[in-house]
Amino acid sequence: MKVREAFSSALVVMGLVACSSSGSEGSESTTGSDDGTGSGGSGALGAGGALTTANATSSGATGQTSTAQTSTAQTSTAQSSTAQTSTATSAGGSAGVNSSSGGSSGEAGGTGASSATGSVDVPPIDCRSDGDDRTTLVFVNRCPVSITVRGSDIDDASVGAGEFACRDIGSATEELSSKRYWGFSGDDPGAEHHTLAEFTFNTDFNDFDWYNISHVDAFNLPLQIVPVARPDCATLTCADDLLAGCPEAGQFTDDSGEVVACVSPDRDNGESPVAEYFESCDDAYAWSGDDQNGDDPSPVRACAGEDWDIVFCPEGAE
Repeated sequence: MKVREAFSSALVVMGLVACSSSGSEGSESTTGSDDGTGSGGSGALGAGGALTTANATSSGATGQTSTAQTSTAQTSTAQSSTAQTSTATSAGGSAGVNSSSGGSSGEAGGTGASSATGSVDVPPIDCRSDGDDRTTLVFVNRCPVSITVRGSDIDDASVGAGEFACRDIGSATEELSSKRYWGFSGDDPGAEHHTLAEFTFNTDFNDFDWYNISHVDAFNLPLQIVPVARPDCATLTCADDLLAGCPEAGQFTDDSGEVVACVSPDRDNGESPVAEYFESCDDAYAWSGDDQNGDDPSPVRACAGEDWDIVFCPEGAE
């Protein structure tokens, strides 16, 4: 959704600029999921898939907004003002899937790859061009196995190890509200059983894109979000494979008995064993109120970006 002009000027006074490196406390919604039903989602998405948390800081100045469908938005320097949500359907389509042939590590975060079971290089990504006024998402698979990628207003993609799939989702200036994307290997574990990459693109506040990684409902694959060609904007990374140590209460197994997702039994309880386990990555929501948890940095970031890499099994796992 768009952050409305009614409170944009107040945030400008607070020194908010084009990129953020850390967030302040906000609020997180409790509805919407990766398949559009049930409870799910987090900071970049709200009730029915609308933006609910907008946090950005620059030079020590902090801005905070919390919005829902036709709800009230507030800043610390201005009185409450009304913000509305709106939706936009993005253009689907694909630039194809590219496979690795021993090429370089590519442009996804400028790194190679590692996961709990191995490393996979990806060839240079050539399906996007900064400044072309298009928003291109590149789904990069650095896992050692093939994955299926799904999400808002895009065609599904089967992406082999060391491959990437490109999706042009629309204009770089048109609002593209409440988008979420996920992947899985093998059989789909089902709704609310995925790590989520969540976005609201091209808001009318400095053309910011709001983005976050969510483990609010579950973890199934390590994930990274990279603002392409925006070195001053924050890359979010949760690289560790959290399946191996998943508390028993969260273990979701396939027919063979293998744990394929670590699922939160209560997304709103920050003291549940699964939520506490998910707190190991500060770059993701561990539970629905994670952006209001004392000194814990907010997982939501803001950036005037254009193209984005969503990387599965990124480098950095311990």
